Amino acid sequence: MGPGRGADRRERRPIEPDAERRVNSYRQDEWAASPVQPSTIREPYLMGTGVVTGEDTDTRPLAPPHAHPDAMLAWCYRGTVWVQLQDAMWRLAPGQGIWIPAGTPHTARHERDSTGCYTYISDASLLSPIDDIVQVLVPRAVQEMLLHLGVNDMPTALRVRIQSVLIEMLQHPSTETADGWGEVPMPTDERVRSLVQAVLADPGDPRSARDLFGAHGLHERTVLRIFQNDVGMSFGRWRTGVRMTLAARLIVDGTPIGAAAHRCGYATTSAFSAAFKERFGSTPRQHVARVQADPVHQRYWR
Repeated sequence: MGPGRGADRRERRPIEPDAERRVNSYRQDEWAASPVQPSTIREPYLMGTGVVTGEDTDTRPLAPPHAHPDAMLAWCYRGTVWVQLQDAMWRLAPGQGIWIPAGTPHTARHERDSTGCYTYISDASLLSPIDDIVQVLVPRAVQEMLLHLGVNDMPTALRVRIQSVLIEMLQHPSTETADGWGEVPMPTDERVRSLVQAVLADPGDPRSARDLFGAHGLHERTVLRIFQNDVGMSFGRWRTGVRMTLAARLIVDGTPIGAAAHRCGYATTSAFSAAFKERFGSTPRQHVARVQADPVHQRYWR
């Protein structure tokens, strides 16, 4: 790190061979024991950005659940990044980000050829406090400047002024919206942990709900009660949500609708299209056309 780069940095973390498999395997006690990592922001700097990339492999960098003493904006620069909290997972497409309050346990994984960025801002430097998970679109110019700060030296006073402007832009309310936000609520009851892992690992598994329950030694009534209590919906609706989150990414990325239907566990394209329309209010083809015509999509997608 050059002397003028402050807390901004680009980093390449080691890839764990079983990262993809372990992303959803954490227990409640592991979430509760999440360590708080030291702050990387040093005065007079106001922020710092870490960039996590991966080689051409089938896994992505992953750290166990942890927290930071500063608010963090997790955002996707390229590909698809999943950010997991104890009770939800977020799928981020390029230009999409979420604010995570200081002290909130989280972890993340990156799909193949993806780049995820993590911008930390001290509470004292925020224009308004970050108290809740908040969706945000990161303007393209802000993305490039955050990355620019990480690889270029400049006078400290200039860097601080730029950081101040970037914070204002990040916290300025945006009137733009983007299709494809992917929040997946997560039940926290340990009894359904293996079931949840199985669905997330293979949303297109054609087995019925009852077959899945039996495979994991679960009673149907128990599962339905847990999902209703923990995420406020039935297991079937939750499973459909997982499938549709995958489907939206696949078809926008260019996967043929029939192939996307098969990967998401639907025997026919018509059944898939009906489920998709119920979820998003439009057919798969209409969804793709609208997203591709959206100036936000044109501005951010890579």
